[in-house]
Amino acid sequence: MPVFGSRDWYGNLACNFMYVQGISDFDDNSSVRLTQDDAEQRLSITLRIGKDKTPKYLFYDQIVSIEIKKKHGTRNRDFSISYHPANNPDDVKILLFEIVDASLHWRKFIGALKSKIPQPPEPEQLDSQPEPEVSQYL
Repeated sequence: MPVFGSRDWYGNLACNFMYVQGISDFDDNSSVRLTQDDAEQRLSITLRIGKDKTPKYLFYDQIVSIEIKKKHGTRNRDFSISYHPANNPDDVKILLFEIVDASLHWRKFIGALKSKIPQPPEPEQLDSQPEPEVSQYL
């Protein structure tokens, strides 16, 4: 895995972040690598350091929104992903990461990820014809 590149060995976009909260198996303030696995249509979240480097996956179609907020008094930013959990699609949960100095190419990474979030379908346009009168029904 390239250390300073914006892609993994397979050509998928990848970026390092500081994990803050949202995954019970990960310790807060752990260094993680997020990878956009386009072949599988999912985001892979892997600890960079530690014994258990088993990745966690989030399919693109589970993602509801992505938000970036500047932290007051620092150069760092918070990066959150709102998503529908696989076991409860009506619920919305949040993964929180911090964009730090090691988050090289983060704008490119987040921009590409935002483009992969499914957009809600547009409401069907209603026919502009007037409502038929009762006598027109059979």
